[in-house]
Parts: sequence; C-alpha cells; structure tokens
Amino acid sequence: MPDIFDDQIANEYDFWYKTPKGRLVDKIEKEVMYKFLKPQPDMEILDIGCGTGNLSLELARLGAMVTGVDISEPMLAEARQKALREKLDVKFYKADVHNLPFDDETFDAVVSLSALEFVSDLSEALKEAYRVLKPGGRMVIGLIGGGSAWSRYYEKKAKKDPESVFRHAHFRTLDELIAAMPGKNVQGKAVLFIPPDFNFEDREKALELEREAQRQGRKDGGFICAVSFKPKKELSENE
Repeated sequence: MPDIFDDQIANEYDFWYKTPKGRLVDKIEKEVMYKFLKPQPDMEILDIGCGTGNLSLELARLGAMVTGVDISEPMLAEARQKALREKLDVKFYKADVHNLPFDDETFDAVVSLSALEFVSDLSEALKEAYRVLKPGGRMVIGLIGGGSAWSRYYEKKAKKDPESVFRHAHFRTLDELIAAMPGKNVQGKAVLFIPPDFNFEDREKALELEREAQRQGRKDGGFICAVSFKPKKELSENE
C-alpha cells in the first residue's frame, strides 16, 4: 500500500474531527465499533491504520494496552505527540498490514477504523490481521460503505482532484466485508445514513434521521462494521 498521507493530510485529518460533522460521524462510527469490540481494561489491542491515534488513544483512556500501526510516518508522529501530551502508554509502529511485525497470536483484539479501504485485496489483509489475533479474540473492522452517499461523495472528490487520497480507495459493501472476514460467528452492521451534505449543525435532526434508518435495517450506510471471532484451541486428550 503506498504512503499516500503527508503532513498536510495528517493536520487536516485531526481538524475534521473538531467540526460538527466530524464529531457526529466519529460518534456514530465508534458506537458500532465498541458494540462489537467490548473493550476492557488491560485488553491487548492492535489498531491497524491508526492514523493520528484517534481510536488508539481513546481505547488507551479506557485502560486497554494499545499498539497502533500505520504506513504514514507523519500520521504516526502526530499520534506519538498526542500520546506523550496525555501521558498514555501507546506503542506506535510504521508497518504495512500485509506484513505485520508481530508474532502469531499476540493480541486479544484487532481493530481497524476507516483504513483498509486503501488495500486492493481486503481478504489477504484481513488474513494477516487474523494471524496476530489470539484464540478467543475478536477482530472488528470498520470501512466506508460502498454504494452509499458517502462513497459516492468520495468518488466524486477523487475524480475532481487528482491528488485526492480517495483515488486509491476501494469501497466495499457490508456483504463484501462480511464475506472477507476470517474467523467464526461473523456479524455486521451498517450505520451513518446521514448524507455528507446534511446540515450537521442540526444535531438532533441528524440523529433522528440516523435512528430511523437503522431501525429499518438498511445496509447502504456510509460506514460498515463487522466482527469475527478466533475460536479457542481445543485441548487434546493428552493435555
């Protein structure tokens, strides 16, 4: 995967989360991620495509033992600075999801939030992530949903701007994400039905729209999330 995130994008990335749109989108995405992840204190979690540490630092605040990996050194530099300011013990490494620098069965959970859109072969990337997951652990993957108002928005941006990072993105549907997940008991959900051009200043109206779409069980959300579980090893007769 190419290093497509420079210093300017790292700065813009953090600024977006401070806007009304960014805050509400982050809330909606995190709710479904946490529902599947069920983070606990001292849980060892790997955050793939951690960016500037948004999810990694939040999980560390909850008491988890977090390791973040990303291919972008500017993103990682910002993440390290934020962890230092908050005195959070999060380890950040430059690494590619296709070749993670960890032993088999290292982490209790593996997460990725809006990062694996930028891999061409999702199944292969998820197999490598699954490799480092402990038996009994869970993997939670969140992506921009294909066939949604949000993916169409980013596709239009990519066509207009040859420098857009979304020229490298692959948008999958919820069914495609579920099919790519290794492991057992795969579950998935689509959220973020508020279109990107909505007035996010009207938070209550936005949340009302979101709740109604989720009640309908729609799959065409702007954010899709799936969880799978690595079975615990069965003891042999001699153990």
